[in-house]
Amino acid sequence: MKKLILPAALVLMGAGAAFATKMNSGKRVIVDGYRIDAVSGQCVDAEQKCSTNLGLPCTWSEDPSVTLHEAPVTPTMCGNELFKP
Repeated sequence: MKKLILPAALVLMGAGAAFATKMNSGKRVIVDGYRIDAVSGQCVDAEQKCSTNLGLPCTWSEDPSVTLHEAPVTPTMCGNELFKP
């Protein structure tokens, strides 16, 4: 009986941790969207909110062919692609 308690406890803790991780990954995070300016090549604020959750790409309201990204990593390089909230 003692030999079963420790493995059973480890399995239950692992399942609980996996469930907790799955619950947290579904939270929607809304962030500011940025775009690369065609003239200056700078990453500028598009004044639009987007989500980090996978889905349809978040596009700029003034030009739907421009996808929005997270905050700039450097002045000329935006972060990861964002998605519609």
